Amino acid sequence: MPTGHALHDVPPERRGPAVAERQQKGLAAWADLARALAEPELVAQVDAAGTDLLDALVGGGTLLVAGNGGSAAIASHVAAEFIGKCILERAPLPAINLAESLSSITAVANDYAYDETFARGVAALGRPGDVLLAMSTSGASSNILRALQLAKQQRMLTIMLTGTRGSGLGDAADHVLVVPSDETPRIQEAHMLWTHVWCEAVDVVCQ
Repeated sequence: MPTGHALHDVPPERRGPAVAERQQKGLAAWADLARALAEPELVAQVDAAGTDLLDALVGGGTLLVAGNGGSAAIASHVAAEFIGKCILERAPLPAINLAESLSSITAVANDYAYDETFARGVAALGRPGDVLLAMSTSGASSNILRALQLAKQQRMLTIMLTGTRGSGLGDAADHVLVVPSDETPRIQEAHMLWTHVWCEAVDVVCQ
């Protein structure tokens, strides 16, 4: 059952302060996060993953992107940026959001198991030299981990974006990039930052 107050029950005097409070908390969190994201070791890891991604696309590879919930929306955004453009005109690049088709997701979940929802897409579309970019703020999404496992078996480049709870993933992917936060909104925002950086770099070098 839903808990808490319906929005129309919240008095006006509580609404504005709530927005202001969350904005201040968000800005403070991002000020701290920006410093953490600028740590040289993490910067080098993000640069390395982006360079390998760019090399794979230059070599004719296809980018497959996967995530659940908010990360599925980010996956759609990322695929669209590569098919279209981010900041500069260039030729379109092959990119597929594995969470895009509700029919495919529900069919696989129903006929096999939810753990297979992205793995089946990897099996159908992934080839050696392609890239799987997977996102899980917790690092514990079983369908993401299963897709990464299969992608590695198929000799694809694998990149995992996660948060501090996923810092123990080790060799789950060729590149495991950990946002130094346990707040889901901040983690997802950092994932968008990194993927935008990579797409911007693609736009620049493809001129």
